Amino acid sequence: MRKSFLAIAILYGVIFVSLTYWQAFADLKTHPANPRYYQMFEEDRGVIYDRKGLPLATSHSEGETYARSYAEANLSHVVGYFHPRYGMIGLERLYHEDLSRGRSLITTLDLALQSAATEALGNRVGAVVAMKPDTGEILALVSSPAVNGNLLDANWSDYLGDERSPFLNRVTHGLYPPGSTIKSVVYGAALAQGITEPSALWEDQGSLLLQNRIIHNSGSKAHGRITTDRAFALSSNVVFAQLAISLGDRLLEEYKSFGLGEIVPFELHNQGGHCPLKIASDYDAAQLGIGQGELLVTPLQMALLVATIANDGVMMKPYVVQEVRGGLRMRQITRPQSIARVWEALLAQDIQAAMVLAAQEGTARSNLDISLDYGGKTGTAQITQGQDHAWFIGFAPIARPEVIVTVLVEHGGTGSQVAVPIGIQVLRAALTLDE
Repeated sequence: MRKSFLAIAILYGVIFVSLTYWQAFADLKTHPANPRYYQMFEEDRGVIYDRKGLPLATSHSEGETYARSYAEANLSHVVGYFHPRYGMIGLERLYHEDLSRGRSLITTLDLALQSAATEALGNRVGAVVAMKPDTGEILALVSSPAVNGNLLDANWSDYLGDERSPFLNRVTHGLYPPGSTIKSVVYGAALAQGITEPSALWEDQGSLLLQNRIIHNSGSKAHGRITTDRAFALSSNVVFAQLAISLGDRLLEEYKSFGLGEIVPFELHNQGGHCPLKIASDYDAAQLGIGQGELLVTPLQMALLVATIANDGVMMKPYVVQEVRGGLRMRQITRPQSIARVWEALLAQDIQAAMVLAAQEGTARSNLDISLDYGGKTGTAQITQGQDHAWFIGFAPIARPEVIVTVLVEHGGTGSQVAVPIGIQVLRAALTLDE
């Protein structure tokens, strides 16, 4: 009797869970177990275009059904894919209702720049974001490796077995210490609080002892007597550790004002990263001030951060779909939208000038034979296992920034050697294509 009762109880439990799932959680319209699900592959589907009218995703007839074709393999992390066996992701899923009614999407993406960013990143594991700082338009969003929406049937098992996680969108869901790129915010906060000024002098001996632990510069290099501006350009951990200690919990407030630790208001789902609630010690403050410790960010968050600095302190809401049109409904147009004024314009311009100095004389300087006036900041994020992550954030041109770029290369090594050349190529391509 006890065994029978237990079996019946388990059966009722399974039925209850199943009913709860199907009624409360399952998306029946797009669930493969729904026979009507396959009907949508028997109908034509709206086109997804780039900002210049080039098709990114189209449908073509295969007898009684339609299949989706994509302009580039690198579009899967933003445009997504639409497949009868493997479902749908990205914009294909977000705008499924409109696309299934034959409506078209006009995105902010530039297909040529998307390709240029993919080529610059090469076969490295990482992410690239290019964005217009004054509007929030995403021009390129590349996560590598990616899945090819045109070859899902042939390559699906390979994608599942790939240890590099090609399904992971590193732009929106990759979590990394920001390294020295975060010094852009530390410097701005220190200037705003009157803790330092660009010409203030510091003594940098290459290391700093804090609570029996040591903060080192890269390679323990001693920069000697330098100004705050030079300390930023040369990425002095010694100086910025001291600035972070002086800021204390105000540093965390500054990080949060840039949206660190929070989900970015963006069409694609994204991670909020991690920003601690309190600073436990001077050593922890120093670690946070050089982009280490508990602080974790996504490349999307860093793109929004540098775009805010380049836009004279005004944070714009990022977006990737600028228009939905077609059918009987009116056009839906996305207008640029300001989220907040994070810094006053003069403060943001001070940090822009410091980033220009870093590009001309510091760690963000490029050896590429490319004529480009830009500002930037590098980062080399140390991790417990494997080679460091390489970062670069930058903007161009100097006088009135038209585009920003964020580059992250997993286990790439130093930002100056690995991430800077990629970022410079993308910035140059963006300006050239725009012309």
